[in-house]
Amino acid sequence: MSGPGLFAPGAPRLRTIPPGANFLNELARALVEEKDAAAHPDALADDLIYVPNRRSARALALAIYRAAGVKTLLMPEIRPLGDLENDEPPPGVESALADLPPALSGAERLGQLSRLVSAYYEKQGTPVPPASALAAAGELARLLDQAALSGGINWDLLDTLVEERQLAVHWQQSVEFLKIITQAWPASLEDQQRMDPYARRLAAAEATASSWQTRPPRGDVIIAGSTGADPSAFALMTAALHLPRALIVLPGLDRDLTRASMDQIVETPSHPQAALARTLDRLGYLPDEVAPWPGLKDSNEARARRALIHEALAPASETAGWLTRLDELAGARSRADFARDGFSGLTLLEAADEQDEAWCAALLLRETLEREGQTAALVTPDAGLARRVSSLMKHWGVDLAPSGGTPLLQTRSGSLAALTMDWASDPTHPALMLAVLKHRQVTPTEDLDTLERYILRGPRRWEDFEGLETHIDRLDKEARHQAELRGRPEPYFAAPSHRIVADLQQRLASAGLGPDGETISGRRFLEAVSDLMADLGDAPLPWAGEDGAALSTAMRDFADICDSLEPAAAEIWAELFKSYCQTISVRDAGGDHPRLAIWGPLEARLQSADRLILAGLNEDVWPKQPPPDAFLPRNFRKKLGLADPDERIGLSAHDFAQMAAAPNVTLISARRRDDAPAVASRWIWRLTTLARGALGEEEAARVLEPSEGADPRDWLTSLREAPALPDDYTSEPRPTPALEARPRKLSVTRIEDLIRDPYKIYAQQVLGLYPLDPLDMPVDARPRGTAIHAALEKFEDDGVEKSTDSLVALIEDELRSAGELEEIILGGVSVRRKVAAEYLDWRAGRLHLIAGRVHTEISGQTDLTAPAMPEGRFTVTANADRVERHQDGSIAILDFKTGDPPSEKQVRSGLNPQMPLSAIIALGDGFEVKDDIKLRSDNVSALTYVRFGSKFAVRNIGDGTGRSIPEKPLEEIIEETRAGVTQLIARFADPAHPYVSMPRPIWATYGSDYARLARRDEWISESGDD
Repeated sequence: MSGPGLFAPGAPRLRTIPPGANFLNELARALVEEKDAAAHPDALADDLIYVPNRRSARALALAIYRAAGVKTLLMPEIRPLGDLENDEPPPGVESALADLPPALSGAERLGQLSRLVSAYYEKQGTPVPPASALAAAGELARLLDQAALSGGINWDLLDTLVEERQLAVHWQQSVEFLKIITQAWPASLEDQQRMDPYARRLAAAEATASSWQTRPPRGDVIIAGSTGADPSAFALMTAALHLPRALIVLPGLDRDLTRASMDQIVETPSHPQAALARTLDRLGYLPDEVAPWPGLKDSNEARARRALIHEALAPASETAGWLTRLDELAGARSRADFARDGFSGLTLLEAADEQDEAWCAALLLRETLEREGQTAALVTPDAGLARRVSSLMKHWGVDLAPSGGTPLLQTRSGSLAALTMDWASDPTHPALMLAVLKHRQVTPTEDLDTLERYILRGPRRWEDFEGLETHIDRLDKEARHQAELRGRPEPYFAAPSHRIVADLQQRLASAGLGPDGETISGRRFLEAVSDLMADLGDAPLPWAGEDGAALSTAMRDFADICDSLEPAAAEIWAELFKSYCQTISVRDAGGDHPRLAIWGPLEARLQSADRLILAGLNEDVWPKQPPPDAFLPRNFRKKLGLADPDERIGLSAHDFAQMAAAPNVTLISARRRDDAPAVASRWIWRLTTLARGALGEEEAARVLEPSEGADPRDWLTSLREAPALPDDYTSEPRPTPALEARPRKLSVTRIEDLIRDPYKIYAQQVLGLYPLDPLDMPVDARPRGTAIHAALEKFEDDGVEKSTDSLVALIEDELRSAGELEEIILGGVSVRRKVAAEYLDWRAGRLHLIAGRVHTEISGQTDLTAPAMPEGRFTVTANADRVERHQDGSIAILDFKTGDPPSEKQVRSGLNPQMPLSAIIALGDGFEVKDDIKLRSDNVSALTYVRFGSKFAVRNIGDGTGRSIPEKPLEEIIEETRAGVTQLIARFADPAHPYVSMPRPIWATYGSDYARLARRDEWISESGDD
């Protein structure tokens, strides 16, 4: 049933719905009124409506249902233009489509192009790895798609263009390379009896259009919301104009364009009307021949907004006449009044950075929920920004997933697949191993925390499972030795660690994953990873849900690509798969929020909301600059008929213009992006410049800024303001544990910590908190120092050759055991030999002083008087690197340092009491050289620092440094240290005395592991850092 109007004889076949109007609601309203669908629920049943995408198809169906206002309604057939070849064909088209060869999938095409690329380079005598072949195939696929979207390309012109011009060698090579798609690819498709995906899509559209001529659809045909830039959509538009009852509804056409301006816009591909102008030109229409949409309610503000946006986005050549044009558009009103009407409801926000930008968008979305029945949508091409806003909305319990979905590799199943692939490439990498075994889809591993804490943390000292097993045994041996020395229980970590490692080896072997570096076919690698994931988790978890299904599809498609590539190492396949998945997203299965949405520009087409928030409006974000063509210069592209890359900017500008004309819209940009200064989008610059020209700078700023009390930046500032604290509050921790909890025994190095950073001692000795080494920790000064100490100790053993070669070999062996990289060891050989030779010369020069055996790495302790302590004493312990008994009966204590040793001033002042305290232990017969045998002496004749690192040096405590620090008897230094440390212990024996964090930062060792625990950054500005 049809009344006069949209489909009446002689009625316009082309109409447009202006920017800012609710496109789908207006389309639905007019169709329901035209067919009187409220009274006749089947009136639309035979109609066929084409819209740009599936989202708009769903939204139009809902809009029609709401416009009809009845419970029962037979819907028209609504088809997305983007899936012409995948959907069930319309009646009468089945036979035509059945005659078309099937299309290759995107993955099959990529794989076959990769094979052709590899063959090309093989022929050139320069074979390329799979990653390079796949990357080049991706560029060729992109060029094929551009050619299809350009409506047909005459590739035969390439050779002519090469002959016409003196081209640089690399361009000539590019033209030769492109014969892969101009010659080899068509031949390959013909041999397979297959079609390129885009070619079949166009063929499907042309088959549909052809069938309409012989068998018109029974109902009305409406093509709505397309600019006609896609050849498939244009083919249907052309055919629709010849149907008896059909209508084309263009989005946001400027009907005031003249023939001259239209011609100019066609030559300006970045203009928002460029695509529509080209479509009208090809259809043989002028803009004023396109009718307005009937029944549309318009307002002065809406018309002014559209006019301002049109002017702001005009070609650069027309901007000189902006003010004149504004005067013409204003008519009887003043230019300023016209601009105020146009900018009413439009707000510009500049956020400090992307984080503030996300907060502003999230706060505006959240504030909308306070307005009954109101809807809001964030539109941004920045997927990272969309995810950030989605995360922020959870602060208020709002589950709002971006319409573009979550990147596959950030989902549960996708992340497990990526981690498993990386781990399979390096099975004993500690971080990768733990990342997989701790994944939420993997069955928990018993005693995994034991393996992590005792084995995997620190420098990696193994390359494979055999080396890891050896590492476990070495650590177990060391731990047992220490336990025996200190009378502690035997360690327990070796057995569970060996069990976990053996289990992992068995799982990897069962999945068919061989040793590192072994080549494997891509399909077999994927199968092995799938088996390993299923073995590690509770099946069917890795494949369950939307993300599991998407992962399964991605792995299946990637396997098709791999079939065209040569075998490679596991790490190559892992990187290629992760790269392939970069463009794959998974929609949230939870459904849409009833009032809020986060859309990308494509999903937002034809959509609307009461409040629109357009964010990410920075150059190279929105609009995104087109990537450079890897093969053809722009003049070649134009001669071949390829679309101008700037056409993508034009389509983006059209999207922006459509949404910026909405009644209530906020435009957000960021001053900084990716931690660098950012430039606001050209569209914002133009709108701002136009507003300043019409209103003056001050009023323009006032009109475009948020109204009072409605600025999300102010809300964010309030949100971040800390609550007021009591006047006597201090956030500096000043713990005062009970005397019983305070340490009664410290090593000489811990005494130094007590002086420099008492809070560190509190955390370690009272709370029992020690920093964990990072996973795969690079070898730094501490393990290198330990390695050199161990080498020097072994060097003094009987039977070891006392030569430079022997000492250097011992040091290098210990460095390897510590996990030092071989290239670093080799790089330091010359320095190491020089230092070793100087050390041996120095050592030989003092052999005449020594009586008997030199003692290395010996332990000792002594008690200092401390009346306030429970037992009246405090125990000090030490490990001496080297202790010598001299011919005169005295002893010398030597301490090896790989870096600069403490200065004479630091030792005498008491900041570094380690060596004098070691002397006090020696004078108290505290060092034990053998079971129950003490090293006895009443005279310490030397305390010596020996630097053994990048250079060799010796410093004797008490020698002074000349005029500034004169010599001083060693006995005095030792006794002064005894007095100072005794006083220090007495101070900390007072239960009221706090353990503060680095009371004098100038004394502290920078990079303290406990600064964050003490929250220094939080309170240091309050108390100063003097």
